[in-house]
Amino acid sequence: MLWSKLIGIVVALGLFAVPAFAQSTTLTGTVTYNERMALPRGAFLQVSLVRLPGGQAVTGAAAAIPAKGQLPIAWTLNLHDGVATDGASYGILADIAVGGRVLFRTARPVPVEVGGESPTAVLVRFSPDPEPDVADVDTGAVPPDGLINQLWTVTSIGGRPVTGTRPLTLSIAADHRAGGSAGCNNFFTEATIDDSKLHFGPAAATRMACATAITDQETAFLAALAAVGGYELDGTSLRLLDAAGIPLIGLIRAAE
Repeated sequence: MLWSKLIGIVVALGLFAVPAFAQSTTLTGTVTYNERMALPRGAFLQVSLVRLPGGQAVTGAAAAIPAKGQLPIAWTLNLHDGVATDGASYGILADIAVGGRVLFRTARPVPVEVGGESPTAVLVRFSPDPEPDVADVDTGAVPPDGLINQLWTVTSIGGRPVTGTRPLTLSIAADHRAGGSAGCNNFFTEATIDDSKLHFGPAAATRMACATAITDQETAFLAALAAVGGYELDGTSLRLLDAAGIPLIGLIRAAE
């Protein structure tokens, strides 16, 4: 456990949770995940104490994860004197987010003993934010019908047909979140859409090991995605282009 290397997040979570002058009860633990994935810069850890079984929030704190932080991530949550001392049951929820988008979160609260001395180990799973209600999203320029909220299957990269048994996919949500499968690993990114222009931000991806050919194809796909500057949409076909209008990625609408 890298407690010393991650003392920054421990201190930050503690200070956010309770003022320095207040007496407190301290909860400690670690957060980890199983996927082989390096967190992008700007990742934040949010830890919340909730009442069980209903999951009502009691208190919580958030802090930046150091750029060179490694798993498990240590956390400390200080509670005001008198908070969570009613004999009820409590649990811990945690999530890791970047730019307001959730990368990992707990599937359900992890029971915790308030006042206990044993650290609480929390496992979070790769779980991007659920798609929001389109009516509640302010997306600025409205993308054309047919581009967003569709699952696209990649058919070619740089003019070469894709190979492998797992389809390469891409979808863009109403709030411009984008992601899918790169053939071996899942990825997510942000899309910027302005008329016929389309750009994708740096992609974060899990780190599963695959056959060399599949890994090379995945690398080519993510590199091509980063170079996209525009698109052409023709019914059930989508072409992602570079800034000069040269096709980089060919896709078709996935069968429902």
